Amino acid sequence: MQDRRNLTDADVKAIVDEMEQRMTARFYGDIGRGVWGLVWKAAIAAMLVFAAYGSTKGFK
Repeated sequence: MQDRRNLTDADVKAIVDEMEQRMTARFYGDIGRGVWGLVWKAAIAAMLVFAAYGSTKGFK
């Protein structure tokens, strides 16, 4: 015979709160990685532009 388990309103609220916290943390973590990715790409692009400028005109 199986025992039926019923979730109380407090149990459901606790589960939802935990899921919300995890989703929020994951969302902001993904945004942070995206921003750092853009910064990294911009830095690489700036170095390439600087190198191309230096190779064509020279530094005088």
